[in-house]
Amino acid sequence: MIVDVRTYTMHPGQLPAMVSGYGRSGYPVQKKHLGKCLGWFVAEVGVLNRVLHVWQYDDIADRERRRAAMAADPDWIAYLAEARGRAMLQENKIMKPAPFFPIQNSKPGPIGILDVRTYTVKHGATADFLKAYAENGLPVQQKHLGHNVGYFVSDIGPLNQVLHIWAYPSVEERARRRQAMNEDPQWPVYLERGTALLQSMENSLMVPAPFWQPNG
Repeated sequence: MIVDVRTYTMHPGQLPAMVSGYGRSGYPVQKKHLGKCLGWFVAEVGVLNRVLHVWQYDDIADRERRRAAMAADPDWIAYLAEARGRAMLQENKIMKPAPFFPIQNSKPGPIGILDVRTYTVKHGATADFLKAYAENGLPVQQKHLGHNVGYFVSDIGPLNQVLHIWAYPSVEERARRRQAMNEDPQWPVYLERGTALLQSMENSLMVPAPFWQPNG
């Protein structure tokens, strides 16, 4: 399994038209050809005018075959003509699931907000970081945060990165769960071991696009 993680930044003022137009004309075509969308999110806090979408494939060959079929679809060609000029920047990276993904969710429920986190690991330390997280970090986050949407490791594009996405019913619930996590006596054990292996950490809060369903 691989995932294609796509981040698009719209020109100021173009985000509402992009989301509505894509939901009406673009998403149905992509769902038809690409298959499973693990997430389609819109930035709420962080870099604004930005959307993130994550598509799952069996492998690179499966991705190429599906995207070639989509590119030849007249409906997709028509959508591209409609959407031309709205995006200021488009970027993507191919990632693989972490060894422990999928993560069993202890707190499933409605998704109101998503905490999207990208960590860059020090060169040569990715395997060590994933081991430290699996042994010391994951049990605590699984207990307290409880609803993981994705945990991926970069394969093509920016290297030494991990992307993890946690879902919450609301911003307030996110704050409550993270406070409980920070107060857990096992959390500092992970912090001492895991964060020493990181080069940088960044996150943004995003909301699900109106047309996306978690199991869609």
